[in-house]
Amino acid sequence: MKSITNLFRVGPGPSSSHTIAPSCAAKAFKRFLTGNGKVTVTLYGSLAFTGSGHKTDNAIRKALLPFETEFVFRPLDPTEHPLKMVFEYGDIKHIYYSLGGGEIKSPTDPDVNEYEVYPFKDFDSIKKYMNENDISSFKEFCHRFESDDIDDKLMDILKAMFASVEYGVSVEGRVPTNDNPKLKYERCAKSIRDNALSIPEFEAKREMLITSYAYAVAENSASGIDVVTSPTCGSSGVLPGILYFGYKHMGISMETLRDSLFVAGMIGNCVKQNASIAGSVGGCQAEIGTASSMAAAALSFIVDPESIYQLEYAAECAMEHFLGLSCDPVDGYVVIPCIERNGMGALRSYDAFLYAKYISPLRKNQVSFDDVVSAMKITGDSLSDKYKETAQGGLAEILKKTDANC
Repeated sequence: MKSITNLFRVGPGPSSSHTIAPSCAAKAFKRFLTGNGKVTVTLYGSLAFTGSGHKTDNAIRKALLPFETEFVFRPLDPTEHPLKMVFEYGDIKHIYYSLGGGEIKSPTDPDVNEYEVYPFKDFDSIKKYMNENDISSFKEFCHRFESDDIDDKLMDILKAMFASVEYGVSVEGRVPTNDNPKLKYERCAKSIRDNALSIPEFEAKREMLITSYAYAVAENSASGIDVVTSPTCGSSGVLPGILYFGYKHMGISMETLRDSLFVAGMIGNCVKQNASIAGSVGGCQAEIGTASSMAAAALSFIVDPESIYQLEYAAECAMEHFLGLSCDPVDGYVVIPCIERNGMGALRSYDAFLYAKYISPLRKNQVSFDDVVSAMKITGDSLSDKYKETAQGGLAEILKKTDANC
């Protein structure tokens, strides 16, 4: 497993796999260039299907400046990876794959490949190591493998998450999309938050506040504004929405919230190691499902930091009930259904936390977190490509621009 900081990258939305990673690939390829020629970039699979909606071409073009760029889109060509990019400049050619969450890998440019820091495969092996070495917290566990400045890095990440929430609940305006009238989306996080503050019922107020904070970040991402991948741009509102609620309305300290990122990071690492966090590989279950597991585990840690079983219960519960969720952004824009899913994902995280807190002492869960991750991979592998961020199925198919007047 790689550093948990690799799950929390600060970068522009709307998609870590379609904007941040392609931009990183372009910057890597630029190292090889001299002169003033033209770079040809060929996009395959999901990158080709949704490149315009995700603004993949804009991200690559900007990163390659001042070199001119031309694009070739090959959505239907057979490819060994659904997020494949090929960069060519004269005799220079390199292949890059986007792995989800902004990470890239290359068989021809090995310097971009990120290295492993944790010698573990899954959650059970982590628990075994912690038990054998009398380690009671994920913070202590991670400190054995991460760099010395990991605490400072995670605090910076937390502050960036909160800055994104606070910006998102302070602005209004339209999220940029194409001319599909069904995608005319006006930001609403601010109005949801303002209305929530006046709701008298505690439960409704809590749910609407969490929703507003998750929407705030998701609307930023959809607008191409910097967010923190957690673990992706498409699911970037779930964990910050939960943590910001904890800070503003539960009185949780910044230090405790930072430490919860050790827990969230290891949960996300286990998913990335054994399944995928990319919607184009595993469907939206890989993005919103993973984000909800991370948030539920983080919240369980905040309330009861000593119970590893309880946080695992929360993470498993959150993921289990997103199994099979397809990734079907309308016209390739991370607006419908993505923004609303961030709100629902955050709420389901809170529900999973409640199940873990109140049901786990009464009934032992028969499904481990590793079990549900394995199930998620099997489910993702069996999903049709139409439901893996190609904008060809599900809501994307139903709400696509079909009206001649559109």
